[in-house]
Amino acid sequence: MAPNSIALEQCLDRVTHGAPLSLERCLDQVIAALQEAEARSLRSLERAELGDAWRELLQHKAAWCRRYPDELRAAFRLAGQPKASPAGKSSRASAEEMMNLSLVDDAQVVQAIETSRLVQQVMPQLENPISELDALVSSAMGLETVQADRNPVRPEVFAQTLRELFARTQLKAASGSLWMKYLAEPLGAELQQLYSGLVMQLKDANVQAAGYGRTPGGGHAAPSRRPADDDFAQTEAPAQVGEPSGGYGSLSSRQISRALLRDFLYHTDIEQASQAPTRDYYAGVEQELAELRRQAGHSRDAAVAATVPRDYRQLPPVDRPALPVDIHSTLDSKVWGGYADSHERSLLRSRLRQDVTQMAQVLGLELVREVVDRVARDPRLLAPVREAIVALEPSLLRLAMVDPRFFSDQRHPGRLLMESVAQRSFKYNDEFGAEFSGFFADISREFNTLNQLKIADPHPFEAALRQLEADWARQDSNDETRRNEAVRAVRFAEQRHALAEQIAGDLRRRPDLEAVPDVVQEFLFGPWSLVLAQARLTDTHGGIDPGGYQSVISDLLWSVKREVTLRRPAQLFERVPPLLAKLREGMALLGPDPAEHEAFFQALMKLHHPVLKLRRAKSRRDARESGLAPLGAVEAPAAPPALAAVDAPAPGQPWMSPRELDAAGFQETLPTDMSPLTGDSGDSGPAPLAQHDASAEHEADTPEAPERPVDVAAIMGQLREGDWVDLYSKRSWHRAQLIWASARATLFMFVSHGGRPHSMTKRICERLIASRCLRPVYAHEVVAHALGALEQEAPA
Repeated sequence: MAPNSIALEQCLDRVTHGAPLSLERCLDQVIAALQEAEARSLRSLERAELGDAWRELLQHKAAWCRRYPDELRAAFRLAGQPKASPAGKSSRASAEEMMNLSLVDDAQVVQAIETSRLVQQVMPQLENPISELDALVSSAMGLETVQADRNPVRPEVFAQTLRELFARTQLKAASGSLWMKYLAEPLGAELQQLYSGLVMQLKDANVQAAGYGRTPGGGHAAPSRRPADDDFAQTEAPAQVGEPSGGYGSLSSRQISRALLRDFLYHTDIEQASQAPTRDYYAGVEQELAELRRQAGHSRDAAVAATVPRDYRQLPPVDRPALPVDIHSTLDSKVWGGYADSHERSLLRSRLRQDVTQMAQVLGLELVREVVDRVARDPRLLAPVREAIVALEPSLLRLAMVDPRFFSDQRHPGRLLMESVAQRSFKYNDEFGAEFSGFFADISREFNTLNQLKIADPHPFEAALRQLEADWARQDSNDETRRNEAVRAVRFAEQRHALAEQIAGDLRRRPDLEAVPDVVQEFLFGPWSLVLAQARLTDTHGGIDPGGYQSVISDLLWSVKREVTLRRPAQLFERVPPLLAKLREGMALLGPDPAEHEAFFQALMKLHHPVLKLRRAKSRRDARESGLAPLGAVEAPAAPPALAAVDAPAPGQPWMSPRELDAAGFQETLPTDMSPLTGDSGDSGPAPLAQHDASAEHEADTPEAPERPVDVAAIMGQLREGDWVDLYSKRSWHRAQLIWASARATLFMFVSHGGRPHSMTKRICERLIASRCLRPVYAHEVVAHALGALEQEAPA
């Protein structure tokens, strides 16, 4: 196994995990581009092809997004295999190297050419990150020099996978070609963000870039590594020694090197692991036990508590320093009982070492100690969680006696229990919070129960994990209702927005729009399109025109054409009352305050004014003839007022009603010194989400401004659904998880404890990141991270 293969696997997992959302964003941009091209085209045949292409793409998008991760996984497995390539050819050659065009049919030739063209189009955006990524991936694969054609995430793999995904669906030939034509720009942007994130991830894993040339003599020495993992404090390291003269059977714990542990963990064919320990080994264990008995009652870590700052609890959770925890730490005896003392844990370990019958058990015991110590030092976990992992060591040691290599199996209950507890702990950022106290009580109960059992197989760990997961599921079920309501609100708003845009496009092609004033057209393409979309999405009867809101458009357009209505005033008098009633009824569907759309009705009244003026003149004439007093003059508004925010949704952002905004958690988003969720002053129109005021309690101080500028674009590019962040809102820090992002990445929804939603626009998210009011939590697989660090520190 390559020294950094775990780091590479984590990268591939990240790619496949984010693949559906990434592809969805790409395809949404392709659909938008095709729709725009269709609207601009002057040729009917071309318009038909473009229209068919985006409709067909919309039809298959969901299925492709579901299949895309599996297709990528299969492609990654094949792409990383070595290929025989002629000397002197570029490792990033065109797709012609992968295909023998003379032996395939015309359709395959076209596909190959389109794939090659797509790669050529995206490469200018990727030159910088891909060269660095090639070097890091080659190193992670154990290659001495860069071999770009073995990088499983190279652009050719994505292009070929997408083309094959399209080709396996029955499509019109023109559609596939059009998609590939418009796919380059969004795919390039997605890959650029992805590659930048993978480069950072590999560097965080201490992967060193491979070189672009051979070493002297053409050797294949492993790339240089950092001597230690920067994320962890260093203490006494086991001596790195070779095999002692007495063979592996006489190894003491201090003589077991990390290289030996690495080989034992991943190479099941180590012959020495099945050897029985020698007398020298058991004599060494007896000496250890005698020394430990002499030390009884003397805890060498009694001063650990003194290192905790006096004001530690008063600090904001995100600013608290990581407290020192390791396998030698003395824990809280009220929580962990006798095993709170590191001396008791060491005694148990030495007694188990007395009972081993083969060296695999010796190595398994030492591996447990190494992994527990590394996880305990991981500063990204809260101190009580790290202490809990230390407290679990006795049970893990007993498990190693019956299954020495259990850490090599990612699905083993022992490893899964550690990982699941660590991952669940990322839900909390305050060890003193009531929410964390409940979580910690559950894991301490299960860990203490395990420590009292005789471990003969993995079943006790499996039972403990099942119990914890059941507890967590019950807790989460209480949050599901609020969380689902919030997600439904924003998803419905996004769906309504997409349908409204489609409806507006159809309305723009109406032949009776000629001579219709701009204010009416804006109303028609904006809020009334939303009304039509709302009616269609909520209709349960499958009607052609739910609510009759489509048919009223003809009356509206006719009523504002002055030349026509002046000749037929009686028809206008007859149509206006039901017309206004239907328009107000439709606007009420959206739920805004009536005052928000009153501006349009005032503008409409002014447009009807010439005909109404004729009516008043006729009334005065009839009154004079009849001897009655004339009707009072009714003055029209001076000018149509500006339409309210509901009338002009900003591009890419769905309009939402106050009730939907509240359900989605937009009121929870603002930090104490942020203005409401409004558009910048330079926006061409009012922002659709600017329909609520900031709470009056947003008056306290916000976190101090960062000393160095934050790379907002990089952080935004790395945000994926499922990621954790620390969010400052309403005078407190919340640990929140990104559970939803809109297809165009213009809206984001995070959920904190209790299912509380925190939704925001892209602009607000960027502002929060820049002011450090939103900080990503770099969660990771802690056990894999510990094992990866062990690999890196072991000499090749």
